[in-house]
Amino acid sequence: VARLLNRGYTLSPEKVANDSSGEHSFFLEAPSNTDAIEGDLVNKLRLRGQVEAKPFEFLNLGILAYVGGGEALSQVQLGDKRIFNQAGSIGFLLWRSVYVVKQVSTKTRLLVLFDWFKTKIFGRDVTR
Repeated sequence: VARLLNRGYTLSPEKVANDSSGEHSFFLEAPSNTDAIEGDLVNKLRLRGQVEAKPFEFLNLGILAYVGGGEALSQVQLGDKRIFNQAGSIGFLLWRSVYVVKQVSTKTRLLVLFDWFKTKIFGRDVTR
């Protein structure tokens, strides 16, 4: 298993001293240095055509916050440039549209939309 993971560990059968059963026990030997592990990383990056990974760059697209009661706060920006700020029902529509678009599959999008539709018509309390 360790060889399949290719983490630099080796499987070697070693007989345990003072083992009364006489069976072999298997121990994982850690690599003596981290060069084997680092070498694997360099090889994987070379396979991708890169020797070094690109530095992480964060692109701020803004903030959306649902505050309840059909209202939300929204601040849409691209990097450091603010495009617009909205609060209230317009922010809520933007929040809902982004929430639906960020769903992974069409099925979950439809389920979320249907759940919102049921909540709008029947409300949240189903015990009455």
